[in-house]
Amino acid sequence: MAWTTPKTWSSEPLTSVDLNTYVRDNQNHLKDRIDSSASTVVSGIRNYSTTATEWVDVDPQALALTLQTHGGDVLLGFTGAVSHSGDSKVTYFNIAVDDSNYFSDDGVTQFHNPSQNDVFHFKPLSIVVMIPSLSTGSHVFKLRWKTVRSNTTAMDIVTTHPQFWAKEI
Repeated sequence: MAWTTPKTWSSEPLTSVDLNTYVRDNQNHLKDRIDSSASTVVSGIRNYSTTATEWVDVDPQALALTLQTHGGDVLLGFTGAVSHSGDSKVTYFNIAVDDSNYFSDDGVTQFHNPSQNDVFHFKPLSIVVMIPSLSTGSHVFKLRWKTVRSNTTAMDIVTTHPQFWAKEI
């Protein structure tokens, strides 16, 4: 249901059609936006991993959200645990909106292990992104990642269960 610009009233009579259009329908529109959200929690018997040096979906099914939006801002979030195969290696994270990377360069954030002592130890990662004024309609959001040459990045889904969510605000 779309928002209808409220009428500027003069001395004409108030009708049920006007009340339905400008009061009921607009309140339903606002309520639909509040209720519009999607989320997933991932678990499995084997952790995710990648050696990709170009953007790839972390998991194109489990970490993909479909959200019906009403033309507002969308808040996206991810929380999980990540590790590397080597020290001083970097993994980049991005959000795809309808299969297009939202950030065109090296993504929204990066993760790296500062020393050899941290190799293969899972560390927490949290991402929050606001996408302003997303058009009305159904949109698919995916978590993407890429790493640097000769690096393997892993995401724990066995003992720490990542959460990916989207909410129109």
